[in-house]
Amino acid sequence: MNLSSFEKIISLLPDGPKKDALKQKLNQIKAKSKSGTGGGLQDEMSLKPTGHITIEKIDQDGNSLGVIVDQPNLVVNGAEEILLRAFSGDPNRMIYKNRIPKSNPSPVYHIDVNELLSVEANQNVIPHHPNKIWECVNDNDFDIEYSFYPTTVYLEEVESKEPNKKAFQITTTPNASSAPLTSEVYSAYTNLFIGIGDGKNYPVSLNDERLHYEGDFTGDEEKKETSTVNDFIFFKEKISNVALEFEVSNSGGQIEIIVDGVTKETIETYDSTLADGETKVVKFELNNLDHTKETEVKVKLAGADTSVTNPKMVLVGLAFDALTKNMNQLIHEFESYTRKFDTPTIFNTTSVAPYTVKLPNYPIVPESVKVSYNGIEFTQVEDPSELTDHSYVVNKDTGILEFRRALTNLLITYEVTGEVYEDYLTSELIKEQRIKSVTDEVPFGEIDGNNKTFTLSQTNIVNDSETVKLNGAALTKSVDYTISGNQISLSIAPSAGSTLVVSYQHKIDVSKKNLNHSIQEGKVRVYSSQKGFLHQVTDVNLLEESAFLVENDQSLVFYDKAADLGNIHVYYYSNEVPGIPTNYKRQIILKPKKTNEYPWYSLDKGAVQFVAEFQEDSPNHNVTIREMGLFDGPRVEDHVKGFTKYPVKAFSLVRVGESQKDTNTGLRITWTITLLNEDGNPFIGGY
Repeated sequence: MNLSSFEKIISLLPDGPKKDALKQKLNQIKAKSKSGTGGGLQDEMSLKPTGHITIEKIDQDGNSLGVIVDQPNLVVNGAEEILLRAFSGDPNRMIYKNRIPKSNPSPVYHIDVNELLSVEANQNVIPHHPNKIWECVNDNDFDIEYSFYPTTVYLEEVESKEPNKKAFQITTTPNASSAPLTSEVYSAYTNLFIGIGDGKNYPVSLNDERLHYEGDFTGDEEKKETSTVNDFIFFKEKISNVALEFEVSNSGGQIEIIVDGVTKETIETYDSTLADGETKVVKFELNNLDHTKETEVKVKLAGADTSVTNPKMVLVGLAFDALTKNMNQLIHEFESYTRKFDTPTIFNTTSVAPYTVKLPNYPIVPESVKVSYNGIEFTQVEDPSELTDHSYVVNKDTGILEFRRALTNLLITYEVTGEVYEDYLTSELIKEQRIKSVTDEVPFGEIDGNNKTFTLSQTNIVNDSETVKLNGAALTKSVDYTISGNQISLSIAPSAGSTLVVSYQHKIDVSKKNLNHSIQEGKVRVYSSQKGFLHQVTDVNLLEESAFLVENDQSLVFYDKAADLGNIHVYYYSNEVPGIPTNYKRQIILKPKKTNEYPWYSLDKGAVQFVAEFQEDSPNHNVTIREMGLFDGPRVEDHVKGFTKYPVKAFSLVRVGESQKDTNTGLRITWTITLLNEDGNPFIGGY
């Protein structure tokens, strides 16, 4: 970024002492930049950021358990602007640290001030900055969230048990002896966030400037091909893996994959059964590449089967994980919900038969399950009778895998369907009533010219809901008939051969259960331990013992005359929960331990340091970390209160070696950014 751009950005920042300091430093740079031939500003001078990242494993108390990553990182375009915002601040992006006491009121805290509460205009007030109060509390006593607007709790002064100190409690309920206390102003500046992800690679246009073609290639950004043997495409990037896709046909040739001058694989793309124009995609990966060094990958048409006269190589897809300065997002940041659990996790079977493993998340996609044991890949079979020492059976609805023998340290990956699973006992259902209709029922009773009393099959008749017809003509209540309970009494006995029908409504007892989320239409399955899978009906009139009804997209209704359903297992899709909740969100930059000022920077060294921590349950499943990003805001799905959904930019991106974060492993990320001048030296003190 040149000095004129630097000056423009500073002018846009909010007024304040940090802005004044930056302007002063800029003026010093401009003075140093004047040439001796006529003065004037030399725009050649620029400030370039460089980055370094350290990742430590931490325990639940924040103690370091060892460094797992220590490396430089890429800084993307536009980083200077975000760095300046972090330095100078943006009042519209002030962050508050909101605390709500876990117990109400909180424990008692002591503070070294002369006056804790004052009375102004007959109201209790706190004559101190909220941050001074919050410095005295124990964060472990509170539920904490970071927000773009504050919440209000109440401070109540209590009897002090320490000499020369005041004592107080925090409560959510005001009273006559309390005063409102707003949240801690965590950062008056633009607080940054760190995100992590497992992005393996992303599609690269075949016209990307990083790709180099040698030979007679033709095509566009989606397909490149050549028929000249020894033609090749190559690229040289810092990558950890690459995926390539080719067409396979009856004119396909042999393709060599050459990595750093060494042939790693030869692929035959000839298939005599595929005519020209028919394609088949072959996809493979080169793993275990060192992402910190440039790797050259060459894809060459090396020859062909003797039966092919004009062989060709057709490239239809390329993907790798090299980062660029123009990228403004992670390749794949962890989501709030996931369906894939593709980081190998260790499981042990039960010690007695049947030897089973129960996966923590289900229903599962059976074909997605991969099981390995001591380097041996197990195969999946359909029935327990087919089990061998190296196979297993999957129950997709329960997530249970069955094996032939007891095994420990099984490595398993799998994918879930995305269905929400809930289970209930019949006794947990709520008793209610519904209105059911009966049309043209022939009541019980002889039509012989003498009998006047007839009985309906159902009880709990809704008052005045009945319509009685004799030989097609409607009868009048109280004149032609009366009704008591489920008995119809006619004034005149119908003659033999007459037709008597009654339509009416009656109340039925049902059992109801409200699910935790709304159901996508038609996307629900209900299993009863007593009756198996129940069938869904669309109307209360169709309810029967083996059926269920969905009401208001979220409630299940069962016919209460049914026998005990036992355990009820519900599987359904919901737009509210597109997968398994991961507990993941971007983590806010922490305040330094030794000072309350944010960010932790020193202009005399040209460096700024950002620290964030991901606790042991974020995400709440084992993941493989391959990338990280520093951002000037949260994601929308992080649900940070007060976030106005302003466009969030990436400050910096880093590709890390594959590192596993277990469910019970916390991470501390320390990101150091240093501003360099055109000579590659730190921008120190503005000189």
